[in-house]
Amino acid sequence: MKLSTLFLSGAMVGALLATAAPVLAQVPPVIPQYNIGDAVRQADEARRAAPQPREAAAPVLPRLVEPPFSLKDKSTLLVRHFKVEGTELVNEAEIRDILAPYENRKLTLAQIYEAADKITTLYRDRGYLLAKAYVPAQNATGGTLRIKVVPGKYGTIAVQNNSLVRDAFLHGVIDHALATSALIHKDELERTMLLISDLPGAGMPRVAVNAGRQPETSDFVFDVPAARRIDGYQLFDNFGSPYTGRERLSIGLNVNSPLGIGDRLSAFGIVSDDINLANGRVAYSLPIGYTGLRAEVAGFRTTYVLGGIYSGLDATGTADGVSATLVYALRRTREDSIYLSGGYTHKTLNDNVFGISLANRTMDLGTIGITRDTFGSIFGHPVTTSTTFSFTGGNVDFPDPVQRAINIAGVNTVGDYEKINLVFNSVLGLTDKLSLSTDIRAQKSLSGNLDTSEQLSLTGIWGVRSFDEGLAGDSGFIITPELKYALPDIRNYRHSIGLFTDVGAAWIENASYTTLQKAYTQINDVGLGYYATYEYFPGRVLLLKAMVAHTYGSNDGAQSYDRGTKGLVQVGATF
Repeated sequence: MKLSTLFLSGAMVGALLATAAPVLAQVPPVIPQYNIGDAVRQADEARRAAPQPREAAAPVLPRLVEPPFSLKDKSTLLVRHFKVEGTELVNEAEIRDILAPYENRKLTLAQIYEAADKITTLYRDRGYLLAKAYVPAQNATGGTLRIKVVPGKYGTIAVQNNSLVRDAFLHGVIDHALATSALIHKDELERTMLLISDLPGAGMPRVAVNAGRQPETSDFVFDVPAARRIDGYQLFDNFGSPYTGRERLSIGLNVNSPLGIGDRLSAFGIVSDDINLANGRVAYSLPIGYTGLRAEVAGFRTTYVLGGIYSGLDATGTADGVSATLVYALRRTREDSIYLSGGYTHKTLNDNVFGISLANRTMDLGTIGITRDTFGSIFGHPVTTSTTFSFTGGNVDFPDPVQRAINIAGVNTVGDYEKINLVFNSVLGLTDKLSLSTDIRAQKSLSGNLDTSEQLSLTGIWGVRSFDEGLAGDSGFIITPELKYALPDIRNYRHSIGLFTDVGAAWIENASYTTLQKAYTQINDVGLGYYATYEYFPGRVLLLKAMVAHTYGSNDGAQSYDRGTKGLVQVGATF
């Protein structure tokens, strides 16, 4: 774009503002505060927070039920010492501690079996689910009694497949996951079950175990139930921006395992009032081999038309992008899962005012991350956590030299950039009805100012909720603790109330280019929430979220976004 064109556009804007002198005080700046980066960020946050069509079931591991021991008579045996064979898998000192109370005394047959059962329990607590300590036939009149430990080995593996995933692929997952050891262990078996349930089109397998044909082995049968071919959700809310429309409709649709390999074809869309904001995304994901590695490729488009105070500027924007992502389940158990991820995104973004391009740019970025999900307890109270740490590095380029020069002289986001992000969620069960959830989102720019699409949202539904969507920063944090109380169920209707507060802050790394936003902004709110679901069909729910948030403390730097007291509602359904 030539400089003369920019001067001409400025003259046009000046003339328009001059003719509107009676309402000059209400006319916004020619350069809107909202741009395509905000629109992309808003749409992406809505997609990431959408409900999942189904909840992952917990694996139920098989256990052999041993018959009770009985005595035919009251005879005893003097046992001076136990000799245990097959102790390589646990610390022998632990076994000696278990057996010490039984040595150098006369034992009944029941007491001998009791000692062996305690060794069996020790092995099973260490994850060897089918381990067995038994007392073989022997001559123990010399005072030494022999106990043999059989850890349990896999025999034959069979699959009863009712899922959408092909038999051969399920066998591949099972064979690979169990190939690390011939011994039956909880971690490998649990990983196998969870990796199968992670496949779109397959449910959590039920596992049956029987005595094996070979000595010291057990045969397994994996019964894999079906999952739905098509699932998704539809949501309506008033979470949107005042500039592009508060009311929004979003739809997500998944086609599960279309090729029979646990793949998925997904589509997502969101539109606001009068389609002032529109976003569409299509993705295809599939497992790479049988190891727990999964790949996804996606493409998206986002458009906006500004309304409200900017309706006279003919302000529009468009973003197009493609991405590729890899996720690997490094560890996969019910109580502790670790995922490694890496991704690449290419996108083009452009903003226009009065039909003139102001910021046509391209972005290339890569992200690596690690996520850990845990389920455990603290002082006897159940707690779940999910923690994600990621690093993003990228480049912003303005093909037009004039726009590039303007950007360098102003916000200066041209060139390479880096940032780190932390996302933490936890739920602590205080009682059967009362729980405390904590959500933390934090970001730190490592390279100065960021493009708006890469900033952290401070306000709106994913930030401090009493403020309108739109205020963001290069670095910042949002902390949201919420105390929830589960109300009594009414048949399939489950509901709860919550008391929450949002505490957040954001800052611009170099704010010298603007007077429209302070370098540092810190805001807070407190609110009440009501949450409800109604299961209208197994695995399908109607849902409702209703929240009221009220600002407290200073709103300095965010007055134009502050609603004081704000009501937020979302209704929808999964299918």
